[in-house]
Amino acid sequence: MRNSTGAFVCALALGVLAFPVARADAAFTDIVCPEATQYVVAMGTLKQTDPPQRVYDAANAAATAYDLCAKRQLADANLEPGVHYAYTREAGLAIVAARALVALNRQNDAKATVLNAKRLAQDVVDWRRSIQQNGSVITSSGSNNQPSAYRDAARDIVTAADQMLANLTAVQASSPAPAASAVPAPAATPHR
Repeated sequence: MRNSTGAFVCALALGVLAFPVARADAAFTDIVCPEATQYVVAMGTLKQTDPPQRVYDAANAAATAYDLCAKRQLADANLEPGVHYAYTREAGLAIVAARALVALNRQNDAKATVLNAKRLAQDVVDWRRSIQQNGSVITSSGSNNQPSAYRDAARDIVTAADQMLANLTAVQASSPAPAASAVPAPAATPHR
């Protein structure tokens, strides 16, 4: 894992994690997703020298907590800001988990994790608030079509995901092809 890229993603994830603090002088409490608080606090205890498996376990647990929060927010019809907040946090933590997976030489798992993170973040980036009048949606342009409050953070995560996917593709392209199997392939059956 390259230090500069890893440091960027960690800083990005920590920046995303800093959104809803109760008070600046208080311990972290996630007001929107209280079920994630303990996992975010655990992430805060990690050091750069911690083994990748520990980083992965902590980031994955926190991402899972935000996934559960997103489902709860969706059930409560709280798309903006609730679901988008949870998606953005989950996606940022998933990027951190994917970095740890790369360090664990689990590129396929990392790629799947990054693709899911990108999908979540892209949903937030693409979302626009529609104005409803008399029960019907009015499609309009300009100020009536507001993006999510978490759009900028989600856009940063999409950029990080794209960069990571490009790096994973480059690594996979430069990896030697798997050795041919010693067992011959089955013969094709003739068409009748």
